[in-house]
Amino acid sequence: MSILFFDTETTGLAKPGLPTGHEDQPHCVQLAAILTDDQGQEEACVNVIIRPDGWTVPERAAAVHGITTEKAARYGIREQVASVLFYDLTSRADLLVAHNIQFDRQIVATMYARAKRAEWKLPEAQFCTMEAAAPLVNLPPTPRMRAAGIIKPKAPKLEECIQHFYGEALEGAHDALVDVRACARIYFEMKRMGKAA
Repeated sequence: MSILFFDTETTGLAKPGLPTGHEDQPHCVQLAAILTDDQGQEEACVNVIIRPDGWTVPERAAAVHGITTEKAARYGIREQVASVLFYDLTSRADLLVAHNIQFDRQIVATMYARAKRAEWKLPEAQFCTMEAAAPLVNLPPTPRMRAAGIIKPKAPKLEECIQHFYGEALEGAHDALVDVRACARIYFEMKRMGKAA
C-alpha cells in the first residue's frame, strides 16, 4: 500500500458559500507531499512554492507561513505545474493522509479547477490525523466550543499532537514540508497503537 501525506499553505481560509475554483477562494502558496510505503519508507517527495498569477499573499497569511508575495513570485512555480506534480503522486497513492484533510482537499480541488483540470479527482480513501487524534490527545473544548454547547475534545494542532505522542516541540510549523513530515510521524505512531488504517 502506498500512502500520500500532503499539506498546503494558503492565502486564507476556504469560503464555503463559493464554488470550488471561484476567484475568491484562497490560493495555495505552498504544497508539500510525501509518498511512502505502508512502513513509512519515503519513495517520493514534492515541496513547492506557487507563483502568484494576478493574486497576492495577504500579510496576515504571510505572518503565519512566512511566504510573502515577493518570495512566492521569486521562487514559485506555476500553479498548473504544481497541480500536475501533485496529481501524478495522487495517482500512485492508495491512501491520502493529512491533518485537517477536508481543508487541504478543498484547496487542491480549487487548484485543479484553476488549472482547468476539474476532472482530476483525489483518491476517496483518506485518513485525517486531526480527527483521529482528537480523542487520544483529548484536549478540553475551547470556550467558544463550550458556548456553542460542544463538549467533545478540541481538534488538536500538529504541534499538540507531536507534543502528545513524542513529548517534543514541533520546530518550523506552518512550513508545508515540516507539517507533512509531522503528519506522517503522527499517522505511523497511531498505526503502531492500532488507531490508524
